[in-house]
Parts: sequence; C-alpha cells; structure tokens
Amino acid sequence: MIRARGSSRVGLLLTALSSLGSCRPSPADAVSVNTERWVLTPAAISSLSSARETAGLGQEIRLGQAIGSGALYLKFPNAWRVHGRAARAFLTLTPSEATGGDAQLVPVEVWRVSSDWEPSELHAWSDKPDLGPPWASASITAAPPRELRIDVTELVRFAARNPERDFGFALLTRAGAGPGIAFATGIAGGNPPRLEVYVTRSR
Repeated sequence: MIRARGSSRVGLLLTALSSLGSCRPSPADAVSVNTERWVLTPAAISSLSSARETAGLGQEIRLGQAIGSGALYLKFPNAWRVHGRAARAFLTLTPSEATGGDAQLVPVEVWRVSSDWEPSELHAWSDKPDLGPPWASASITAAPPRELRIDVTELVRFAARNPERDFGFALLTRAGAGPGIAFATGIAGGNPPRLEVYVTRSR
C-alpha cells in the first residue's frame, strides 16, 4: 500500500496474499493539501466463470469472453479509514501484455459484495456471494490496450459507514462477442488490481 501526500510518499506493508500484498508506485495525481492518496492491492482475490469451474487464480483474468459471464471478487485493506473520509475512490485494472483482441466494447459493473467469502470457497458459478447496492459501471475496448478505471466512490463510502457489511467488491461482465479483454492479476508480474482512495484528513 502506498500513501502519498504532496510530494512525499510513505510505504506501508499490510498482511495480504503473498504474491499480491505489495504495492507498486503509480503516477501521482494532483491532491489538495488536506488530501492523502492511498493505493491498495487486494488482501483477497478470486475469479469465477459461468462457463466452467475455476481452480485457483491464474496470471490473468479475461473479461467479456464469448464463452460466458465472468466475475472478479476483491477485498482490500481498510487502514485508510482512521485517517479521514473518502473524497474519491477508483478501482483500476491493468491490461495483460497478451491481451490482444479487437475493438469490441465490454461493459463492466462493480457491485458491493453483501455476504462474506474466501477465495478457497469460490470454484463454480453457483458459489457466487450475494451482491447489493451501491454499484458502479464503465466500459472498455480491447484495442488499443488501456487501463480500466472505475469510479467506486459510493461503494467505498458505504463500506466505511458500514464496516460490518464490508465484504469487498465484485466486478462483473456478461458474455461478449469475442475473446474478451485480459487483465493482469499480479501473480506473474504486472500490476494487480488496485483501489485508489483519496482521503480527506479528519480535523
């Protein structure tokens, strides 16, 4: 996890998945003097496909494939909450080097997960945890490859107000018309999914 304020940065280490628990620097956005930028990597991550059972997390997650719907489940550390209120928050996925594909448009939704889950429990589409509002949406094309960045401010604020109901996010896509778009999980290099929270400090 990275916390940045102004031109200084402090790296903080939280317990997470051994291959995903570290944080990688990314370009700093402009923030106000009373705002800290936190970049978090998943404490738990899992994926499901409606077309087949899954056995662990691979090097990439492919969204919008023709073979069926897909879901990516994410839990992030929440240490930022004691420092203030979420002014903005974004969920970002980085395309895999092997993403390929064409210019197909892939709609994406991000929902709040409303029941607890663990990666070891998710194998088949029938294992999906429950979802609830608020939710967010975006769309992306496979070509040219680019990051998927979704505004999840309302989801993050809801989780901060209701910590007992915070079970992470679910990123959902329906079956598309082509090979879909591949995003890195961080297991074999590349950036894992990231939650970027701009925190207005408590006075």
